[in-house]
Amino acid sequence: MFLASAILVISGLLLFTVVDQALAQSATATISEGLDTAAGSSYSTELTVSVFIGNMIRTLLAATGIVFLVLTVYAGILYMTAQGEPDKIKKAKGMLTNAVIGLIIIVGAYAITRYVVDALSEAATATTATEAE
Repeated sequence: MFLASAILVISGLLLFTVVDQALAQSATATISEGLDTAAGSSYSTELTVSVFIGNMIRTLLAATGIVFLVLTVYAGILYMTAQGEPDKIKKAKGMLTNAVIGLIIIVGAYAITRYVVDALSEAATATTATEAE
């Protein structure tokens, strides 16, 4: 009796898993087709190296923002619960200062990198256009 129940449950789970994957693939294909129709040739579903790297940079910047927020909130809680103890206040202020300095460094590095990549891309595009003429 137990074996029959187990087989029935497992077969039911497998059936629903297969159906869900098929529906997900169908939905993905429908969405992709709709985007291709709406955007025409300006939309591409191909993942290139530059797109992948751009997505990774955006993800890392988002994670950095989350870490900054967590550190800021934690430092604020430490400061509020310090109850006038100089050591705890110093620790909280140091943590907040370090978080702000880290955020400034990361945003500055991103800005410099973005400027350099844009300048190199523009120079490469201008060189290619000159050579084609």
